[in-house]
Amino acid sequence: FFMEQLAYIARRLDAIQEGSRTLLDNTMLMHCSSMMAGAKHDNDQLPIIVLGGAGGRLQTGRALDYSGKPARQLCRLFMSMMDKMDVRPKTFGDANLMLEEV
Repeated sequence: FFMEQLAYIARRLDAIQEGSRTLLDNTMLMHCSSMMAGAKHDNDQLPIIVLGGAGGRLQTGRALDYSGKPARQLCRLFMSMMDKMDVRPKTFGDANLMLEEV
């Protein structure tokens, strides 16, 4: 149900032109789950989807895998997303660096 709603929102945003881009191109949406496998209550991997182009600031069409990497902090993703909006706190939560690949 939630994925259907996310797809619906993305389609609607993609149908609205804003100059040479669509509203989806100028938007940044994040959808995540608190667990990878609900039956196991496994929160070692959190599936996260980031949609939109953030006004050309996000490279789209990629899958980034941070499993096993020491730099995988959700707060680093949030810092990266804030950076795309020209908000640059020195720290956020338990993070003080962005995810450079985002």
